Amino acid sequence: MRRRDLLAGAVAAVAAPGGARAEAGRRVGVLFPGDIAAWEERVALVRRGIDEIVGGAFPVELVLRSGKGDPARTLGFADELAGAPGVGVVLALGSLALVEARRATSSVPIVALDLESDPLASGAAATLARPGGNVTGIFFDAPEIAGKWLQFLAELLPGLARVALLYDAQGDATQLEAAEASARVLGVATTRFGVVAPDDLPSTFGAIAGSRADAVLAHSSPIFVDNAERIARLALDHQLASIMLFPVYAKAGGLISYGPDNFALMPQAGAIVGRVLKGARPAELPIERPSRFTLLVNLATARALGLTVPRSLLLMADEVIE
Repeated sequence: MRRRDLLAGAVAAVAAPGGARAEAGRRVGVLFPGDIAAWEERVALVRRGIDEIVGGAFPVELVLRSGKGDPARTLGFADELAGAPGVGVVLALGSLALVEARRATSSVPIVALDLESDPLASGAAATLARPGGNVTGIFFDAPEIAGKWLQFLAELLPGLARVALLYDAQGDATQLEAAEASARVLGVATTRFGVVAPDDLPSTFGAIAGSRADAVLAHSSPIFVDNAERIARLALDHQLASIMLFPVYAKAGGLISYGPDNFALMPQAGAIVGRVLKGARPAELPIERPSRFTLLVNLATARALGLTVPRSLLLMADEVIE
């Protein structure tokens, strides 16, 4: 069975003309801008969340589409899913997926797992309590976290002067702008380094090394999640301290991670999809936020970089990787 054709199944209800409820198809389109390396795990987690709400009331079919780091593919798949027979809900993973899903349809319900953008600033929702349109889900733009990232780097690197901001050029810029604002307060210079596709990473890190940055702050992006080990290796090869939002980064060899666990949020997103499948309107389903943040420190990577991790940082860590 091909990964993109994995099935898991769905029933949805959407608003019909005149405000009546009409039965839609038994399918959920899942749109992801990144690669499909971890599809099986994501699918199992999303399915678990759907099953918690739907149970065995009806079969659920998931139609999986991956942009594989190519924005044009993501755009095309958004159009495909929005118009596919029987697709009654689109689960958009990441800010680019949400942007394209919203462009493709204003009527099919969209559940987002978007850890990059602000739903109010983007117009995806009128308010957090009552989104008001066809979009709901889990969002995390949290600009204040950018200051924490920089503080952790400053604790590790006394005299921190310049930080390279690694970001997905196709994603939302909210976190990027928040990091620049926080850096100005701390008196730290920043330089932007945008990545369009995973294959850009080696040359981008070469440019970062040439910029004489002291450290790298990798922002939230679906393509960064599946390339966490590659990014960690490139940072180490160039002798750069680094930090990323996702716990998988430190586990894959990155120096520090701090933020919510994107994989742990998959069942939560699946549960929201389940509620929509059972008839809830996205317009009336409150936007949810991640509630747990973890700090991971990789001591092996710190030693390889010749860094001594302050005891204060170790005591704060939820997990220290030896």
